[in-house]
Amino acid sequence: MNMHLTSRTRARWSGLAAGLLALTSFARAQTVEFNAGSTGALGDVVITNDTQIVLPADGVLHYKSFTIVSNAAVSFIKNANNTPVYLLSQGEVTIGGRIYVSGGGSGGDRGPGLGGIGGFDGGRRGVDELPPGDGQGPGGGLAGTETDSSDPESAGSGSFLTMKGNGSTNLGAIYGNAALIPLIGGSGGGGTPTFGGGGGGGAILIASNSKITINNDGTSFIDATGGEWGTGGAFNGGSGGAVKLVAPQVTGPIRIYVQNRNGTGGSGRIRLDAVNYSGAQFNHHSPASSLSYGSMLATGIEGNLPQLELVSVAGKALPTGNLATGFILLPNGVSGDQPVVVRARNFGSQVPIRVVIAPDNGKTAYVDGVIVNTGANAAEVTIAVNIPANSPAKINVWTR
Repeated sequence: MNMHLTSRTRARWSGLAAGLLALTSFARAQTVEFNAGSTGALGDVVITNDTQIVLPADGVLHYKSFTIVSNAAVSFIKNANNTPVYLLSQGEVTIGGRIYVSGGGSGGDRGPGLGGIGGFDGGRRGVDELPPGDGQGPGGGLAGTETDSSDPESAGSGSFLTMKGNGSTNLGAIYGNAALIPLIGGSGGGGTPTFGGGGGGGAILIASNSKITINNDGTSFIDATGGEWGTGGAFNGGSGGAVKLVAPQVTGPIRIYVQNRNGTGGSGRIRLDAVNYSGAQFNHHSPASSLSYGSMLATGIEGNLPQLELVSVAGKALPTGNLATGFILLPNGVSGDQPVVVRARNFGSQVPIRVVIAPDNGKTAYVDGVIVNTGANAAEVTIAVNIPANSPAKINVWTR
């Protein structure tokens, strides 16, 4: 049968065709292929009870699928490098319970709050004639007094996305980026003469080839909050940490918390990367300003990414692959000028670095250098640093 189309009929058919084309394009966008990088080695896992997961040396957990049922809680045991958690899944990830990577508060022993997994410790309190220590991490608060937070000499809070304080000059610096590449945790607050600072919140990446769901039951969440202060005056809590979700679809209420628990430290960062946000509810995270979202579908651990390693400290060789964002504890008696060897891989450029020497008691010191990573891969540099006497010190290296 021959069909004759009037101009009005043609318009209807053209509109229908355009609509079908748009729907087809939309459907293709929603079924984008993405590989989170999981080998599936740990299989299909369903968490039904409160569980602590031991992190491997690189911090990467490879699942086929991963589910937390209602009322179950998951936390993690740190590895030697204190890496963030990289939870990768070939199939769906369903969070029907709670995930904790939060930092600790300054406790009853007045010691420092411990950083969450992948986060940084608070500064130690003073002991007898020894001064208090600065908070750990790139945004660590400096040590100070226990006076009101409006006092310039008051101990400072840890910072990350934001600073928190009313006038102290000892606040930590803002750092990181909205994409959370590389992934890094929150920083600790500075110590005071009688109390340690709060610990920074930890850092976790959750990535799925298909879908991440946070259940809409009011009790399912991810907690990367910073630890509380320990005094009645100074704002010396740790900053919130970092949470990153990557999957073609992210759905459910985004109950992710990266604030300091009692408002005495800076806020952390939240990053969502998906193509389909159908069903996602964006009014449940805290603080509101912490969220960044897009469709990059990048975990930050793909391929041969740039990496810094600590090769040796004070002549002592460290395990291969020791991440430069980890902690190295030097014993008492190792002091004075000592060499630190740092290795850079996959930068393809000159790499400005900063070696950070953070003693348990006293001020943190910084020594800058450059690694020429334009030819050889990897490239190394030796930097002389002064390690204080009679106080264990932690060594970190970051890019500047």
